Parts: sequence; C-alpha cells; structure tokens
Amino acid sequence: MHLIGKGRKCARITHSRMTATLFYTTNAAMLVLSLLTAWGIFFHGRCFNGDLKRLRQFVAAVFTVFALQRLSLFSIVRPEGIEVYASQPLVLLDITFIILVMGGTALMSRPRHYRNFTLWVLLLLIPAIFLVVNILMQTSGFYRPLFHADELLDFRRSAPIVFYGRMMFVGALLVFWAIAAGMLAEAYIHDRHERANRPLSDDVERHNGEVRAVLGWAALFVGCLIPMITTSLIIHITYNVILIVALVMTVYAYWRLVCYLRARDNGRLAPVLIVRRVPLLLDLEQGGTTPWGIRMDRNPFFSGNPMLDDVAQALGVRSTDVSEYVASLKTNLVAWISDQRLRHCAGELAHSNRKIIEIALSCGYNDLPTFTRAFKRQFGLAPSEYRKKEQKSDSRLELDPTAN
Repeated sequence: MHLIGKGRKCARITHSRMTATLFYTTNAAMLVLSLLTAWGIFFHGRCFNGDLKRLRQFVAAVFTVFALQRLSLFSIVRPEGIEVYASQPLVLLDITFIILVMGGTALMSRPRHYRNFTLWVLLLLIPAIFLVVNILMQTSGFYRPLFHADELLDFRRSAPIVFYGRMMFVGALLVFWAIAAGMLAEAYIHDRHERANRPLSDDVERHNGEVRAVLGWAALFVGCLIPMITTSLIIHITYNVILIVALVMTVYAYWRLVCYLRARDNGRLAPVLIVRRVPLLLDLEQGGTTPWGIRMDRNPFFSGNPMLDDVAQALGVRSTDVSEYVASLKTNLVAWISDQRLRHCAGELAHSNRKIIEIALSCGYNDLPTFTRAFKRQFGLAPSEYRKKEQKSDSRLELDPTAN
C-alpha cells in the first residue's frame, strides 16, 4: 500500500509538471505571437493612410500591452499553488481592454474619444498607478499573493489593509471595465445608425469586418478574466489555445484586408465585386437592402430604362468601373443587363415553382409575350419548354446520382 500511495503521488507530481510545462509553452507562444502581430501589422501596409493607419497603430499598442500581460502570467505559478486575482496581469489586461475600446470607438465613427487626452488620462491613470504600486510591492517583498478566494476573507481579520486594498483594487478595475464596455456599446450603436443612413459602397464589407474583429477581441479580453479567478492551469491552457487560434485568424483577416486595398488601388477589385454581387443583386427583384448595405427602392436590373449611375450605385462601385467592365465583355450596358436578367429568369424557371407570368412581371417585363420573345431569342426555347427540359434533366440526375 505504501508503494501504491508513493506511485500515485509521483504520478500527480509528473502530471502537475506536465501541466505547468504546457501552460508555459502555450503562454510563451501567445506572448511571441502577440508581439509578432503587433509589430508585423504596424510595419506592414505602411503605404496606406486613413483608417488603416489608425488601425495599425492601435493593433500595435493593444497587442504589445497584451504581450506584457502574457509575460506577467508566468508568475502565477508558485510553489504554494496557482495565484488567483493576480494584480499585475489584471491591471495589464484592463489597460489592454481600454486601448482596444479607444481604438474601436475611433473605427466606429467616434474619433472624438481617442482624440480626447483627458479621457485617456481618466481611464489609464488609476490602472497605471495600481501597476506601479504592484511592482513596488513585489520588489520590496510586501506583495501577498492569493491562492484561493477564501484567503481574501481571512485577510479581513489578519491583514485588513491587504483586504481593503484588494477590494478597492478590484472595484476600481470593474468600474473602468464597465465604463469602457459602455463606450464600446454606444459607439457600435452609433456606427450601425450612421452606416444605415450613409452606406459606404465597396468599403462596407471591410468596415464591418473591422468592427467584428474589435467586438470579438473585446469579448476575448473579457473572457481572459475567467482563467484568472481559477486555480486550474487546464483552463489557462485551453484559453491560451483559443487566443492563439483567434490571433492567427486576425492576422489572416488583416492580410486579406491589405490585399483588398491593394487590388482596389490598382483597379483590380471592381470586376471581382461586380461578378460576385450581380447574382445577389438579381435576387432582390422588388428592391430592398443589399448585403453590402445599399438601399434600393427599385432594382435597376429590372427597370425598363436602366441608367448607368443607378446600376453602379446598386452594385456599390463607381460608374466608370461598370463601364469598363461592360466594355471588357465587348458589349453595351443594355445588352449586358438584359443578358443578366434573362439568366436570372432561367434560374428561377429551372429551380422554382413560380408561375412564368409571375417571373416575367417581377423581372421587369410588361407582359408574357415580350418575355417569351426575349427568352427564346437568347436560349432558343420558350420559357415553358426550357422549364420542362431543365426539370427533366434534374429528375434524371436524381434517379442516377452518378450521371454527369
């Protein structure tokens, strides 16, 4: 029995060492990736100005401070156990969150926040003071780590200064987290309202991606609080893996953003957008709001007299982009729109049970004979014949899935 107990103890020690090693490894990986992301993004894409320049600056600041927060987490593993409510990591995480919020509000049409020096001081002064005090206490040996939440209550009797100091520290940080979260929520609501009233054509998707990234990382930083109140290194390791995956996805999204902007500046983006957006636009037969944020009272593709400016506005590109694209196809605007409209009608005939007259009227034709003549001229079959042929082909494929 003595040997069995000794073996179990050795197994627990080995498991504990392996867990600590895995924690150190994942945390170090996150630290290095944060620094690489911060300064890689800062120096990459320097040829772009405007929103991207501001984005690069805030990404560098956010992930540099976050790397310092990851560095401070190495000290939570002590011989006595795993420290909870560690002061230094909490303060650095608070500073990271505040910088992210200030940068996020700037991207969400609230630049007055990040330009307000007084607001920066109000939000960062107290956390900075806490950080300095914590460093001084650690270097002087007066810092008292907590290894369980109940220990804080014990300090109320044995060391009231430590107890009330920690309570003031946690309370102040929670207040700053709440203020920052409220600013971010207000900026997001304001941004959605502004974008709904004044859509940004081809920049809408890019802007929405940036907003989603800011909100996503804000949620991840809030989630970082969960491992810091537990004594389980497994939770720390799991969250480190989540952060690493999120960071890799962020770098990939930024790389796509730079490619997008370069393609736009080189004039290579518009044809891609037109090809991708035309089918989505044709699905909005009665008008409405496009996925890229353009509101239409009527779809210009189904208008009797389509205008170039209306088509370009609906697609979220410039009029010259549409003209150049149509010219590259060796056709004219009216012929191209007619071709796209008839292809949409053909798809509706083949894959829906809508009446032919309903499809014709919804797609801008005045009557069934006009639609029939136009359709037969392009496809060589009347709409009813085309539907029968396509449905017969589909039924044959269903009976023989291996048919080509």
